[in-house]
Amino acid sequence: MNRNRIMVVDDDAETLNLMVRQLESLYDTEGFASGADALEALDRAKGERYPDLILLDISMDGMDGYEVLRRLKANEKYRRIPVVFLTGMTDEVSECKGLEMDVVDYLKKPVPGKVLFARLQHYLDLYSDAGGKGQLNEYMLEALSSPLTDREREVAGLMAEFRSDREISEILFISMPYTKKLVSSVKEKLMIERRGDIRRYLL
Repeated sequence: MNRNRIMVVDDDAETLNLMVRQLESLYDTEGFASGADALEALDRAKGERYPDLILLDISMDGMDGYEVLRRLKANEKYRRIPVVFLTGMTDEVSECKGLEMDVVDYLKKPVPGKVLFARLQHYLDLYSDAGGKGQLNEYMLEALSSPLTDREREVAGLMAEFRSDREISEILFISMPYTKKLVSSVKEKLMIERRGDIRRYLL
């Protein structure tokens, strides 16, 4: 049975080694000490060894986690890889910034082993079950007690494709405030906390 692949990116050597040691018992795990090294590894992989999930530190020298995430989302080859932030930052502004860029979760350092495995496996299962198709299950949507409007369906479909708020705004030619309002409404009607959880509604 093929094991899931995890990429860990952290410029703190002690944290990086610890995370890799923890994860390699269950997953094929690669560690990188910088965002630049991680992106170069993805380029060299040419689709053959793309990770199933990236665990990414925010505060790194040179290229920080936000910039790495931005580059991942800007590249059609990598934008569907789920990214989980590993961070010591706890302020709301930092968390909202990442969520707007479609990071699927935040894990606060230090991460207890059981929590780490449970969270990562949850997202691996979630995104694997979705199959990467990005097709919403219309039957499930029709069964909602509060049905989505046509515009909300458009937004939900783009969310399922890992589109950021800014991308949704540009694709639908609507303002960012209106985009955020629609995304919030979709999450409320689908009863999901994180936008990545919309994958539950995919075929």
